[in-house]
Amino acid sequence: MQSTRLATFASLITLTVTSARVVGQEAAPQVTKPQAVAVPVAAQEAATPVVASPATAAPPAAPRVHRAAFRDRAAMVLIDIGNGVWCAFNPRTASYDVIWRGDVEWRGKVHDFTQDTSRPRGEILRDRTQPVATTPDAILQAGQTISMPTASGARMPVWHALLIAFDEQGRTPVTVRAVENDGRERLHFQSCTHVTSDLEWQWNFKIMNGPARPASIEWTNTGSAPKPLRAMRLEGEEVTWMDGEGYGLTVNWKGYELTPDAVLLRFDLVSKDGTRVEASQRVTAKGKGVRIETSGIPEDYIWFTTLSETRAVAEVGVDDGDEK
Repeated sequence: MQSTRLATFASLITLTVTSARVVGQEAAPQVTKPQAVAVPVAAQEAATPVVASPATAAPPAAPRVHRAAFRDRAAMVLIDIGNGVWCAFNPRTASYDVIWRGDVEWRGKVHDFTQDTSRPRGEILRDRTQPVATTPDAILQAGQTISMPTASGARMPVWHALLIAFDEQGRTPVTVRAVENDGRERLHFQSCTHVTSDLEWQWNFKIMNGPARPASIEWTNTGSAPKPLRAMRLEGEEVTWMDGEGYGLTVNWKGYELTPDAVLLRFDLVSKDGTRVEASQRVTAKGKGVRIETSGIPEDYIWFTTLSETRAVAEVGVDDGDEK
């Protein structure tokens, strides 16, 4: 009997030890070594982040074009080259009236509801919009007339058109006259007032096309109350293109085309006998400035990039803001 109990006890011990060994084996999980997976070289290169070199300059952005009233001139073509430089192209004369580095102060009804025109903001590299004549601000009494001499003798023959511009306050119009040297009236108009109160200012503008050489511009207050005027000025759109005989060419604007890195401007140049030449200019960013390349122009035609120099290709502000 006692031997039977000892055998049973030994069997229990053996079973317990075996069960413990099995449980211990289940509690110790197997550690599987990771297997190497082959990755294609192209995938490795795609996954590797590209770090730009600090010395590499960012490429210019794609150029953009805007149409706006700018510096008293209607429907100007404003070209954002993409490197911070802007060009104000005049489609009536095929000239670059202003080139600057910066941005645009947008003004006018579609931007800030003002009676004003947009203007450059930043570093001016080139400017052909300086007034021909100015006169101090004034408050015209009822019936009073003021006159602004234009000094028409020396520079007037180079103008394609003349622009009369001024700011006025109030809702009563003023009468404006352009008077020739012999006293004849070249232009006569009343200002247009669209303001809603007598304290508001608005911009007024009138263009004289063709050969115009007025000796003076006159403003007359035909109302019964004082009339404040300011920034009275006479400006000109200069003749930019001439043929080989020195005659000014008429510009027939045809439009522009945008490419990823340039703006293509297209226009015809028409001579006095009706001869028509198809011209184009390619405007691109170069360095810190702009490069303008002209195509389709006869060799004897003259492009006045400034009043004193002629060039078929122009670079402005490329290095230090100097025109080349």
